Amino acid sequence: MQGFLVYGWREVLARTFAGCDAQYGVTPEWLVNPDTGRRLKLDYLYPEIGVAVRFVGLEGTARKRRKSDDEVAADEAREDQRAAVCLEHGIVLLSINPDGDPREALRGMEMGLARATSRMALGKASAAAKQRGMRLLSQARARTGEFTTRLTRPEALRSYAELWWDREAALVAEAGKPAAPAGMAPPGPGPAARFTIGMNVVHERFGPGQVTAVQPDGNDLAVTVNFGGAERTFLASLVGAKLRAA
Repeated sequence: MQGFLVYGWREVLARTFAGCDAQYGVTPEWLVNPDTGRRLKLDYLYPEIGVAVRFVGLEGTARKRRKSDDEVAADEAREDQRAAVCLEHGIVLLSINPDGDPREALRGMEMGLARATSRMALGKASAAAKQRGMRLLSQARARTGEFTTRLTRPEALRSYAELWWDREAALVAEAGKPAAPAGMAPPGPGPAARFTIGMNVVHERFGPGQVTAVQPDGNDLAVTVNFGGAERTFLASLVGAKLRAA
């Protein structure tokens, strides 16, 4: 597996479930393998919409040999048990194989979100919680549909991986800032740099390039730059001083 794939999917999930309360790398007390009694892990849990995400097929760099048919079957059975226990507790589990065809993963996400929407509509949550949950699920389904035209091959995740790295760097930088004085609100993010198609720019890592596309992305702008034949996409609000006019 190429390392950028998981990071690319993390950015896709961040965009798909924007606005949802998220828990990361959780092992709920109720998520127990009925055969072994061992607690199982979820990569993402969005409790207010009844959805979880699990990355499957991750073996790490140590594994060199191909799995036997019995091992593959055991893995599939374990994932089926994980999904069944989740469903018993009101959670629809979305499984993503980062090393597989992204279109297949997106189809699975669309089906899972549709199922979560039906369960939310028929559930016993309060009217306010149901209204919020249905709105968030509707947004997530729409965003998933948008990705189906963008992620047609695994290599397309590379640009999203870079956006995720920018996102993480921005969060780390924000966490390192001193707290605002008492009685004062912390400063908001600075204005996104203005990029236009055809503009010559320089990136501190990738060097000189030219802007080939500027597209709205939620409340942000996705800026695509051609660096000598290789295109990369950045979020204008996150790339900061790393990308500037030449």
